[in-house]
Amino acid sequence: MTRTAVSKESIRNYCQDGREFVIRYEFESHTNPEAYLIRAHLKEIQTGGQYPETTSSVELLCPYRELGEKLFDLINNAPDPVFPIHLPEIVRDQISCTLLDNVRFTLKTSPL
Repeated sequence: MTRTAVSKESIRNYCQDGREFVIRYEFESHTNPEAYLIRAHLKEIQTGGQYPETTSSVELLCPYRELGEKLFDLINNAPDPVFPIHLPEIVRDQISCTLLDNVRFTLKTSPL
C-alpha cells in the first residue's frame, strides 16, 4: 500500500485523577488501493522521564474520503477525548449509524 502524507493531525491534552495524557489523532490517505486511515496515539506523561505509549488505528478501505474526514472530525471534536482503545468501536458504530441513516423502509401490503 502506497502511503501519502498525513492529511490532518490534532493533539489533545487531558488530565484525570492526577494523571496527564497527550492524545494525537491522525488522518491519512493511501493510494493503490485507495484507503483512509484514522490513527490515535496515547502518551501518559509521568515524572521520571518515562512515557508509556499505546496506539490504535482503524483503516477504512473505502473510496469515500468525505466519510473518513467526517469520522476524524467527529472523534477530534468529541467533548471528551477518544482514547485509542475505543477508536475501533466508535468508528464501527458511526459507520453503522451512517448506513442506517441512508436506508429507507417502505412497508407495502397487498390486499388478499
